[in-house]
Amino acid sequence: MQHAFVISEPRSGSTVLTAMLDRRKGVLSMPESSFPQVLGYLKKHERTDPRRLAAIYLGSTFVPTPLKFSEIESCMTGNDRDVLNQLAEATAGAVGRDPRQLNCVIWKTVRTIGMHQVLEDLDAKVVILRRHPHNVFESQSRFSYGVRNRKPFRYAIFRQSYEAAFTRLAVSERLEIEYDDLPEALSDICGFLEVPDLGIWPDDSSHFAEVAGNCNWLSEVTREFQNRDLEKRARLDDSACRTLDHCLSITRPLRFAIHPLRRFFDRRSLGHVRQIADRTLKKETAPEE
Repeated sequence: MQHAFVISEPRSGSTVLTAMLDRRKGVLSMPESSFPQVLGYLKKHERTDPRRLAAIYLGSTFVPTPLKFSEIESCMTGNDRDVLNQLAEATAGAVGRDPRQLNCVIWKTVRTIGMHQVLEDLDAKVVILRRHPHNVFESQSRFSYGVRNRKPFRYAIFRQSYEAAFTRLAVSERLEIEYDDLPEALSDICGFLEVPDLGIWPDDSSHFAEVAGNCNWLSEVTREFQNRDLEKRARLDDSACRTLDHCLSITRPLRFAIHPLRRFFDRRSLGHVRQIADRTLKKETAPEE
């Protein structure tokens, strides 16, 4: 079973892409999670404690998972590859797929994007998805978690920090895809991932229906994909676009100097994961009323 990764900045279409790939028989797209990334940066007592590790998985998974805490905990033994394999097999079983039919497991995250240790140890295949910055800027501005990136200069710094992380990723096989090339590029992606054409899974064997129903910013992932980015860009304010382009231009030479900022964001995200894990453990150990 091979593990592959789709990485991008937020609002770049990576959830849509993983949902399209998830329909292919033999493929399982895991619920959006930075768990593989944080796995390589945990303290020894965290890495060797299955219960703590299960809580960290939940803390680093940003959409509903079909697994119960006890099921996740039972996956947390062995080396990193063992843990990821066991999580994939358990998730496949929970959504009604035969784990023995899996040949490609896809992990997707837009967080802790500079934490590469496990990806490099696995020498995993990585798909880097980029979307036109005008579309990303507009899309982030419509949701609460993108509120800080509504200022063009701050967004430009944010985007360059992602590019700095992508550049430092040391894996032997990567594929860089533009959102504008979807869905036509899907065949190239499947070829890169060595996904055989085995047809599609049954419609009811996916966790994405629950994701679409519970996450308002992902409500369209189960619908037929239609790329409307060109017409969306045509509706944007010219002055705002020029300002954004200028900010991107002047921050581009700073990309490598910005890498410490990306590391700061990633460490802060890991801190948030640990806080959620602490709350999860308290909840799981609290006596039932």
